[in-house]
Amino acid sequence: MKTLVIITPHMSTGGCPQVVSKKVELLKDVYNIIVIEWECVAWNYIVQRNNVINMIGGQFITLNENKEQKLFEIIDNHNSPHIMIEEFSETFMSTEIMERLYDKNRSYKIFETTHSSHSKPDWKKFLPDKFIFVSPYSLKVFEELGVPMDLIEYPIEIKQPNKIDNIIKLGLDPNYKNIINIGLFTWGKNQGYAFEIARTLEQYKIMFHFIGNQAINFIDYWEPIIENKPNNCIIWGERNDVDLFIQACDTHLFTSRVELNPISIKESLEYEKPTLIFNLETYLGKYDNTENIHFLTGNLLDDCNTLLRVLNLPELDQPKI
Repeated sequence: MKTLVIITPHMSTGGCPQVVSKKVELLKDVYNIIVIEWECVAWNYIVQRNNVINMIGGQFITLNENKEQKLFEIIDNHNSPHIMIEEFSETFMSTEIMERLYDKNRSYKIFETTHSSHSKPDWKKFLPDKFIFVSPYSLKVFEELGVPMDLIEYPIEIKQPNKIDNIIKLGLDPNYKNIINIGLFTWGKNQGYAFEIARTLEQYKIMFHFIGNQAINFIDYWEPIIENKPNNCIIWGERNDVDLFIQACDTHLFTSRVELNPISIKESLEYEKPTLIFNLETYLGKYDNTENIHFLTGNLLDDCNTLLRVLNLPELDQPKI
């Protein structure tokens, strides 16, 4: 069985770790998979980290002080493994390690991707054998590098939701419409705008549920908005049962304004849940004709009424001029 070494900068909850977890799930019976976590940045947010450990046990390895020595011990102990680097190596590896890893006489193949819409071609100083990107946008941005590339997006698998059972299981009020918002509390995820929508709709029987952690490095964003959140908003923090919330909800309100190819949209579409998003440039129009996708505009009244229409509730009156 061929060995696949997946190198990820971290496994704290987020899009990149979720992709790693899904790869391990889909490929663990095909490859001998070793996941190398370059650095454990936090012990608080480890849902996907734990998922991977549960699947491959001791084949999950966190590098400590002597990263270079341990990395090449793993590579040398396996015969020409495939190496998948889950973010541009320049963003988390030292130049000395990259010079050795990308040696022109290497016996192994290196594949690489990025999970960020901010990544630029001029960042790449060391080139892989192939890029395997997670977004069509990345194919467009990095084609000038002349490196072979493929696209493998996070899969959407249509599922049948069990709404009532999960409403009961989570203790939600079935007499209310339940809206879910998923993501780490940051400026880019833009939960503040979801709070404004919720505040505007407080007279309706709607509850807004926020799934995602409040990491200390983003406290300047989330602390003031949480201190003033509307009463119809519930902060659930990080959860390992997001799937249950998606099944239980009526609509997914995804207010993010900085994305590459977000998994949370795909997760709600798996259950054919109405999903409200901004039509970002990085999506390259992929959701223009997608059933259950509704676009936000940034106009608060318009966006509130879009949500109300999706929920089959009476719309707000337009202000009189």
